[in-house]
Amino acid sequence: MGCDACLPIRTGYTVSFQKSSDVKKLEKYFKDISQNQWKTLGEDMFWMREDIFWSFMDYVHQHLDPRHVWAVEAKQRSPFENLRGMEPITVFQKMKDALWIDELIEDKRICSYYQPIVSIDHERVHIVGHEILSRGLEEDGSIIPPFKMFEAAQIRNKTFALDRACRLEAVKNASIIDRQLIFINFIPTAIYNPEHCLASTFALIQELNIKPEQIVFEVIETEDVQDIEHLKNILNYYRSHGFKYALDDVGVGYNTLKRLLEVEPDVVKLAFEFTNGVSKNEKQKKVAQEMLAITHKMGAKALAEGVETEEDLKCLIEMGYDLFQGYYFAKPHPTPVKEIHSIYV
Repeated sequence: MGCDACLPIRTGYTVSFQKSSDVKKLEKYFKDISQNQWKTLGEDMFWMREDIFWSFMDYVHQHLDPRHVWAVEAKQRSPFENLRGMEPITVFQKMKDALWIDELIEDKRICSYYQPIVSIDHERVHIVGHEILSRGLEEDGSIIPPFKMFEAAQIRNKTFALDRACRLEAVKNASIIDRQLIFINFIPTAIYNPEHCLASTFALIQELNIKPEQIVFEVIETEDVQDIEHLKNILNYYRSHGFKYALDDVGVGYNTLKRLLEVEPDVVKLAFEFTNGVSKNEKQKKVAQEMLAITHKMGAKALAEGVETEEDLKCLIEMGYDLFQGYYFAKPHPTPVKEIHSIYV
């Protein structure tokens, strides 16, 4: 848990040894480690800071039987609080393997790609905005896909930190977009108190003189939002400051058609699963038509994302969709596309 205004709290692990003989072998390991980084909790139990714990895991695998060493995440001031949650140390290997995401966030190795959002009038394509998509950067400059970043962040309990870093980078790179809409993703479950959690985001927008009415904050849900009232609170906070908001991937996962009526977004995005191939699939057409009807009834714009073929595009235009996005127009690019020629006939 955290927010834009909060500093990260250093944590650690309480470690227990099932074999007393293993404890004696630790004397050599701990002798060169400062006392403020670990402490004895009993004859067979220790607390150690997180960074010490990760190197300690290597020591256990080399010199002890890891099946007999158990651990649980714990704060230094309350090392006994979660003892019932102890697990074999081998369970924490995935978290250790995902440590790279911490460095990526700390070093701000995140860049932005832009994908145009268009309207079509009299068979001419008009760019009305851009979605800013985050990509991670390896130390050699190669691209890390977003799903890989957020998968590692979830393992490391760093979803909030990564979401915030991507959001701020997107805002910083949005300043080159002139007068058009700017779609910026955010994960609602990473925001606890919008007034505090969005403080630095709003401050950066103001510092860069970006007009609030240009920005559309796009709800992406990687997990179920249990508290719909909390989601509404976040979205109302955006709207009260002059921003718009969109609901992404409607039709799949947790973004159901029913939810549209509850959060009343300015833009509703039909998921790729229902856009791609819609011209040849009656079930997809039905979902697309239902979403369109609800969206227009609310007075919102309907956006079809993932458009890849002319046949699907024509089908969606005939239905009455307002906006479009997808490879048919342009792939995500390191700089915003300035113009799309009349590719629709």
